[in-house]
Amino acid sequence: MSVDHDLGTKRPTSTPVDYRRTFGWPVHWRNGTLNFVIGAGIGAVAVPRARAEQVLENLARQGCRGPALSVPTKHGSVVIFLVEADILGSDAEFLPRDVRVLTAGTSIPMPGTHGPADLARWIVPPDPQQRWLPSLTAVLAAIRSAGRYR
Repeated sequence: MSVDHDLGTKRPTSTPVDYRRTFGWPVHWRNGTLNFVIGAGIGAVAVPRARAEQVLENLARQGCRGPALSVPTKHGSVVIFLVEADILGSDAEFLPRDVRVLTAGTSIPMPGTHGPADLARWIVPPDPQQRWLPSLTAVLAAIRSAGRYR
């Protein structure tokens, strides 16, 4: 799956997913945009777009690919992997410098809200039939493995 291919400009034609009811995710509206708030056992890892495709492939190979979205930032586009926060952040010290484990309380804009700030796009959309998130440990391992082959 190509990151560029999945970041097209088409808007979904279906009704937006109720993330709170369907997945139990902590979301809230702010300035016309639906935001996901990290905390309560759910985390996120931000990876530069250039590194993300290899990470996605590694996760697929491990059988633990989960929701991932592209979000523009001041420093370029990043891909955010939603994870089950199964370890403490100290394990993140061995990551490449351009990868960040996002802290509790961080808000992430969600795709499909059709507001003026709707710039986020799903690369791997959440699947109501598979509601689990990959572990932070698995995503960090996929990131480290991707870094070895560059």
